[in-house]
Amino acid sequence: MKLILFWIFIVTGIAGCAPPAEYEMLLRVEAGNHYHINSPVFVELENREFDENALLCLHYGGITVPAQVENLDGDRQRIWWIVNLEPGESADYGLTVGEICYTGEYAWEQSGEQSTRLVYDGDHVIQYEHPVFDPGDIEGTKKPFHHVFEPSGDDFITKGPGGLYSHHRGIFYGYNHVYINEERVDIWHANEGERSEHSEIIREFTGPVMGGHEVRILWKDRAGEPFIEERRIIRAFRQASGESLIDFYSVLQATDGPVRLEGDRQHAGVQFRAAQFVADNSEHTRFIRPAAWSHIDPTEEIEGEHMYDLPWNAMHFRINDRQFTVSYMSHPSNPGNAEMSERLYGRFGEFFPYYLDEGNPLQVNYRFWVSEGEPPSVEQIDMRYQGYAHPYGLPTELNGIFGPVRHSW
Repeated sequence: MKLILFWIFIVTGIAGCAPPAEYEMLLRVEAGNHYHINSPVFVELENREFDENALLCLHYGGITVPAQVENLDGDRQRIWWIVNLEPGESADYGLTVGEICYTGEYAWEQSGEQSTRLVYDGDHVIQYEHPVFDPGDIEGTKKPFHHVFEPSGDDFITKGPGGLYSHHRGIFYGYNHVYINEERVDIWHANEGERSEHSEIIREFTGPVMGGHEVRILWKDRAGEPFIEERRIIRAFRQASGESLIDFYSVLQATDGPVRLEGDRQHAGVQFRAAQFVADNSEHTRFIRPAAWSHIDPTEEIEGEHMYDLPWNAMHFRINDRQFTVSYMSHPSNPGNAEMSERLYGRFGEFFPYYLDEGNPLQVNYRFWVSEGEPPSVEQIDMRYQGYAHPYGLPTELNGIFGPVRHSW
């Protein structure tokens, strides 16, 4: 696990001075040695200072940006905003309340009896599919997942049920070898009644900076008995035109004794599956990898010793006459010795085995940066990764739900 540094501070004054009267609070962000390009950051307050729907703006250097409040457990509160800083830079923000400094915001809407859709200023962003399990329609109802829209919001760039490998769907999570005592179930293919099943939407996030939700998902055996409880948080953040930024955060907790999560890189972990058009036109797919792996042909799928501990990987593909790149970023807090899988038909993601017991939940953090048009360079993706790996560190809202979160590596 790499060291995570937090570069965000609340200050009551700068250089010994009291805050200007027009500001409710002063906040400082220091970039450290890393780029932060449209990077989400937050600061946590021990006491609730603002209404969750309060209109917050941050001012620095003649620029005004929106901020957003999120209430946490107890009296804690979080303030989110987006920063742009180069290495060595810092920014001092003055926070005001009551003014409007944005033109659009995130909101949830019902998109079907068993699906909800996040929109930003009317444009579709992600869609949560949470079917009620039906033993008469196992294939259609065996797992929840998140569809991803193209940055313009017109259509999905991910695949649902059907097509090549029907069990691959959008952003999804599972393991094909899950051992409960010595019984093995398959939460990847989920063909025999075992499944991951949506339980409830715990909370939703809406506002000018980010939108998302926290959901409870139960992993069940063939008899329908839960053996893992998952808390999953999805967040989408305000970005430049032609781009989307989605964070995936999950904690798995064994609910009735130890569970071993095993499998292989092609059939386990958090994965992204592009639309069926990509599988039908895989000659247009290629991979963009960090510099240490850049000598490998981008039209080949990496295997063997090349696959371990990539900080990020990116897949460039076409849908009709449009080009998209999805950059898959693995947070440094994730367990090490992770294997990356790639498939030119449009799937990629990271796998590692893990042993769950009462005191050892599994916490994972991933980010998906979606861009339309010509593919970004290795350097551009790496700069975006720096903004993920370093400034705001590890989300903390689920710590304490299952006790302290520990990692195995």
